[in-house]
Amino acid sequence: MNALWKAASILSGNLVRTHGAGANSSVYLTFDDGPHPEHTDILLDLLARHGAKGTFFLVGSAADRFPELVGRMLAEGHSIGSHSMTHPKMRTLGARAQWSEIDLADAVLQRLDGKERHMFRPPNGRVTLAALAACVWRRQPLMLWSIDSHDYKLAPSDVIQRLQNLAPTDGDVILFHDDGACAAHVLGALLTEWKQAGLSFPPLT
Repeated sequence: MNALWKAASILSGNLVRTHGAGANSSVYLTFDDGPHPEHTDILLDLLARHGAKGTFFLVGSAADRFPELVGRMLAEGHSIGSHSMTHPKMRTLGARAQWSEIDLADAVLQRLDGKERHMFRPPNGRVTLAALAACVWRRQPLMLWSIDSHDYKLAPSDVIQRLQNLAPTDGDVILFHDDGACAAHVLGALLTEWKQAGLSFPPLT
């Protein structure tokens, strides 16, 4: 799979990405499926305490409901991307409906940060030909990840063990979710350890 994404990255002019820029031992913390009215604030508090920045791939309908959370992300130096408008199973939709999911989410986010286009992460990380074509046509980065924390299906202690075993390194993009409590528990345990190991946590751009 890594070879497949490397080939896709080359063929798309580096628009399909699984890694961030490798510099200064940078590891990229990314969060899908928010913003969430309870869990996102807790996560933002934690990141602020550690001086870490994240990248939030937002569901457009949720961003539209909770614009104050998106405003806080931007004010605190985090970056935002699109995770579609309604988080559908993209493969069940026709091409026009998939393009609409991307366009509608971008329109919501544009009202919040003024940018016409945003990094796009497809729901469940499942890249369709229609979504890929849309991103290439619009020169819109399609951002995946290099490490899946599995925070959506494992207990926090198991996620911590998994990430310690995988040992993130320069350029890695880690997938978390901010619509549940697990990510904050995990990062509360690991951020100090990772910072002591010399890692830094900038936003994706």
